[in-house]
Amino acid sequence: MSDAISSLRRVAALAIKETLQIVRDRATLGMLLGVPVLQLILFGCAIELTPKKLPVTLVTSSDAQVRRVERLLVQVSPGIEIRHVASLDDALAELRRGTTLLAADLSAYPRVAYLDASDPVTASFVEHAVERAAASLATAEEPGESAVRIEPLFNPARRTQPFLVSGLLGLILSMTLVMMSALTVARERERGTLDGLLTSAARPAEVWAGKILPYVALAAIQSTLVLIAARLGFGIAVQGSLTLLYGATLVFAIANLSLGFMFSCLARQQMQAMQMSFFFFLPSSLLSGFMFPFMAMPGWAQRIGEVLPLTHFLRIVRGIMLRGVDAAFVRGELLPIAAFGIVVTLFSLLAWRRTVRYGGGR
Repeated sequence: MSDAISSLRRVAALAIKETLQIVRDRATLGMLLGVPVLQLILFGCAIELTPKKLPVTLVTSSDAQVRRVERLLVQVSPGIEIRHVASLDDALAELRRGTTLLAADLSAYPRVAYLDASDPVTASFVEHAVERAAASLATAEEPGESAVRIEPLFNPARRTQPFLVSGLLGLILSMTLVMMSALTVARERERGTLDGLLTSAARPAEVWAGKILPYVALAAIQSTLVLIAARLGFGIAVQGSLTLLYGATLVFAIANLSLGFMFSCLARQQMQAMQMSFFFFLPSSLLSGFMFPFMAMPGWAQRIGEVLPLTHFLRIVRGIMLRGVDAAFVRGELLPIAAFGIVVTLFSLLAWRRTVRYGGGR
């Protein structure tokens, strides 16, 4: 009996010791408590599967016809937003840029609607809305007006692999680059080699460049492997410019590497750096539109998503690979990534200067 009591006392003492270590380790405690809260907020409040905004472009010069079609479409799907242009070329250009999901040529007979099918889930919502509107016209005894032929573009077979596999390029780069660069300075600190780096003649900007350049090469290799696998394994050919794609990848890689380097300067241990990386990666993967429709998220979640570089890089990758977008589209989406990269680069250099000033032990 005394042995059992002694054993329980030892177990209790060890449990108390472990509890105190968890409480004192603020990073681990924050991870244990913060991740469930973050997941509840994201999955409970931000993630939706039904798009709330479905942009549709009409090709017509008749304002009365636009109002009539808009009235019918809004009745069957309140989230539809109607705009109209004078020529089919302008409507198809909007479709290629991703600013609209469907371009309907009302001047043709029978009616023709060109659908962006690169995202099969979102495309199905638009298609069903058009079909319900056509059925409403038919019941109104206007069968000629109700004839609509839908032409899916960019992914005619409605496959999910092109949309997901192209998005994997951004997800893989974001995850690996942030996490690997987040370990650079933290690894030096744990191994005791940081003091040698601090006393070297290298300037902060030189250390920053020397630490991230190898991972820029890694990003190029990873991108090439994903593109080869997409082509050979899934039959997904790049429709646009590879030069634009690799140029955008370079900017995106530097932005993520700078963020990881900042995490590494702020963390005392590699585990803390990994925890910071995970807290950034979780909302990035969920709010960027990789798995869930970006248009379905509430406004506050979309505003957060617009700040994240992965959101804009996914639009670039999918635009180039699936729709063959031009340089103007890529440039517009690169600006937020470049702005994010400049800000985190400045903060990472400041964090490194702080590390130099206070030494490796912090």
